[in-house]
Amino acid sequence: MLAERWGLAFFPDPEECGLEADAFWSGGLYPRRVYMQVSPSGPNESCEFYDRTVGICRITHFTDMAGREHFLLKGNGCVIQVFCTGMSLLAREPVKLSFIIDSLDEFQIKLKTLQRAQRVYDPQSETEIPEWTRHSLSLRNALVALDCHDAGKSYFETASFIYGDVRAKDAWDSPSRAMKDEMKRALARGRELRDGAYSSLLGPVENAQMLA
Repeated sequence: MLAERWGLAFFPDPEECGLEADAFWSGGLYPRRVYMQVSPSGPNESCEFYDRTVGICRITHFTDMAGREHFLLKGNGCVIQVFCTGMSLLAREPVKLSFIIDSLDEFQIKLKTLQRAQRVYDPQSETEIPEWTRHSLSLRNALVALDCHDAGKSYFETASFIYGDVRAKDAWDSPSRAMKDEMKRALARGRELRDGAYSSLLGPVENAQMLA
């Protein structure tokens, strides 16, 4: 029940990074899951989605308390959360997978999710270096400031961790309070994220570029 408060099916290992942690978000909080129907395949019929996924992805399977099957597909520096209906993928008989888009209102959101999910099959995705944006840097620094505060670090030590010792010392020795005020704002933002604002990052793609 405690995990459900955070929108999780259960708590992942907090020591793992975002790519390694088995974080299964609830559908109510995280709409950017891939929905698939699992059905029996015909004689001599193969399923390209199944064959390619098993061949290149690390797969984590999770069955929730209602018996619903969820999967995390990890590959090429990407993580996809998949929700399956129909047959169990653990069944011994051959299966085929079909994407589900069952609502016109959510068509564009689900289409964007599928387009982004294709990155797991693209070997170039892992070699691409993500570019930090001003927004993503502010979110990162907010979490760094929160971690530093919880570890008993001062604002100066937090600034040194983010910007390096030389730049932080120059800022602290100058009459300007810009970096000092930035560290205070970062900590306040980190507390907001911890206390629930993180859920805004889990919404539709256009509102959650940080989770690309």
